[in-house]
Amino acid sequence: MSMNNRVLRGNERCPSCRYSPYTSKQVPNFTNEKKKQKEEAARLGAELSLYVAEVMFLLSDDMRSLLRFCYWLLSFVGKQQVNGPVVGRLFVVIEHVFETYIQPKNRVYQDGGKSIQWELVGTFGEDFSHGLGGMLHIVSILRMSGRVSPPGLLYYGQKLKKLEDKLTCARHISEANGFAKEAIQPYIVNLWKSLLEPITRPPLVHPMVRFIELLRPLSNEKNKDSCCSGLASLRI
Repeated sequence: MSMNNRVLRGNERCPSCRYSPYTSKQVPNFTNEKKKQKEEAARLGAELSLYVAEVMFLLSDDMRSLLRFCYWLLSFVGKQQVNGPVVGRLFVVIEHVFETYIQPKNRVYQDGGKSIQWELVGTFGEDFSHGLGGMLHIVSILRMSGRVSPPGLLYYGQKLKKLEDKLTCARHISEANGFAKEAIQPYIVNLWKSLLEPITRPPLVHPMVRFIELLRPLSNEKNKDSCCSGLASLRI
């Protein structure tokens, strides 16, 4: 599935994921179960972020392709706040990987260029849209003090497993480009520990400003008006 022509919207939800009408008095061990679900959701969110980081390394042979992937991914969430529980953490991971591992290498930026892995990454589009859409849905339920049905969490985990299997086939490429799971994973896991809390940033650093700075090279494209219009349409 191509990521060039349109932005995928997360209209597929985990089956049987719903807000539970029961209170802690009606359901034994409700508090303990919800705590376990938060921990599982945090683990799954960290996995999704790790896969995003790996794709960034896959595309790092061409900066334009890498930034277009980041733009596509964050465009998917539309009006979701950049400092929200899910999108905020995903953006921090993108920012961290880009500034810590990729930008210092001064990789090539070609106007109109394309990574040799772009077509491969394009096949991940549906998996990422389901993964991010499912994560947003799960967290929204947990934030309302609800309960996600076990089949819903299992279904989401299976979706991420499919994405992991696809990435495994290209891991030798991402590792050759500098991806090291053992180096990046601790940072991501720690970021997701307080899942339901918003991301805190210094008051002078507005996330939208950082987002535009990150994607600034795309404004040099020949289709500059289209790029600027796309950035403005995010409304985040």
